[in-house]
Amino acid sequence: MRAIFFSDSHLGFRFARAQELLDFLKQYQPDKLYVVGDFLDAWRLQQRWYWPPTYRELIDHMLMWREHGVEIFYTPGNHDAFLRKPIPQFQGIQIQDHFVHEAIDGRKYCITHGDLFDSVEQKMHRLSRAGSRVYDGLTTVNAGTNRLLRSIRIPEWNYCFWLKRASKKIVGAVNDFQQRLADFAQSQQCDGVICGHIHSPAVVLDGHFVYCNTGDWVEHRSALIEHLDGTLSLLDNGQVLKTVAPRSDRPLPAAGPHPATAAS
Repeated sequence: MRAIFFSDSHLGFRFARAQELLDFLKQYQPDKLYVVGDFLDAWRLQQRWYWPPTYRELIDHMLMWREHGVEIFYTPGNHDAFLRKPIPQFQGIQIQDHFVHEAIDGRKYCITHGDLFDSVEQKMHRLSRAGSRVYDGLTTVNAGTNRLLRSIRIPEWNYCFWLKRASKKIVGAVNDFQQRLADFAQSQQCDGVICGHIHSPAVVLDGHFVYCNTGDWVEHRSALIEHLDGTLSLLDNGQVLKTVAPRSDRPLPAAGPHPATAAS
């Protein structure tokens, strides 16, 4: 893979799918890794510390990549906003509110978490945190319910997922979330945007503009990858949801040595 983009792993939340994220990352060796916000869930960690060994394994794997020449970019989100000011310095990891990624086909993508373009999050922060606590409680009840359903061989029902999807759709309608992001990306002379925040994996083509949401690792197991030929693929649970073909009007450059190869 040329690049991997993922967001909203929410380490610190007991229902985060850290092991599944680690298993996913172990399948690939990218040139660049973009962590698109809410990697850590400081809101939950402040309330109750939860840090299983899998978290350390996940971070160690990413650091191993860094040692082999993989470039790592981290744009904080609302749950790990403490990384924004002052911006800490980690050797080999770049941290900014947004980055510009140039794909191999010449397209430029603005990479940002998305919470800075969510007016509910910006103007009603306490409401957002209160909603997060309610969601935590519902997720716990949902998990207990599904354990019972599995024991009597009845299909699981993730009502927390549907509740959160409905609330995020309302936020999107009120905020015009996608349009705000598109306007900002275009102000940065970008051809598209790659974000997270609303836990809804999506790829939307609007003319020549590309909107990509990487989804999450709580309700979904989704990420965006850029292949060596310039194709973008949105994956969820190993299945390709949508692809974006590389631009046909620009020849691809010759492939250079892979970072892992160069480091060996």
